[in-house]
Amino acid sequence: MRTLGDGSLLAVVADGMGGHAGGAVASKVAVEAFVHAIEQGGGLADGLSEANAAVGRTAAGKAELEGMGATLVAAQVRGDEVRWISVGDSPFYLVSTGTIERLNADHSMAPQIDALVRRGMLTADEAEHHPGRHTLREAVMGQPLSLIDKGSRKLGPDVKLLLCSDGVQSLKEAEIAASAIKPVDGMIKAVLDTAKEHQDNVTVVKLERAR
Repeated sequence: MRTLGDGSLLAVVADGMGGHAGGAVASKVAVEAFVHAIEQGGGLADGLSEANAAVGRTAAGKAELEGMGATLVAAQVRGDEVRWISVGDSPFYLVSTGTIERLNADHSMAPQIDALVRRGMLTADEAEHHPGRHTLREAVMGQPLSLIDKGSRKLGPDVKLLLCSDGVQSLKEAEIAASAIKPVDGMIKAVLDTAKEHQDNVTVVKLERAR
């Protein structure tokens, strides 16, 4: 999280993929390149472009980093407006008076699998445990990006914004909304307490707009 020269607040979360080593490198490189581009006067799209290019350059010619990448979600708050950009499945939530809304798109296979439930081709339980559910359709890997999600929203008072890695989705959205009033450590503990098999790592950055 960074306060920029124009007074806006920037937050970025990148969730690495490509093995433990590769994922850690990719997420670090992506965030650093993104923030640097914004601090040099670029917009969110410039930050994402630089992050994507940096991950590609870092992996080039290194067998141990082959296939590494990261999801990325970033939000910039200026006054009563938030702008965001994302690639991958890391969710960006707006929580207000106990309600929760996911603002960004999910670039995993989960939306397509959930559509099969609505069409009666899978049960809800089959969809939840589908082996391809968390397969990414897009990620920051140095390749051309086609599924970029971006948008903006005016913010009311007492709003909380949550930038998360997908591990937070061990909780139902109602549970995430209820946990949003707690310190971030409380939300992370709630995720870990679910003790799900093959639990994904969880990162949460919370931005609050008070009255």
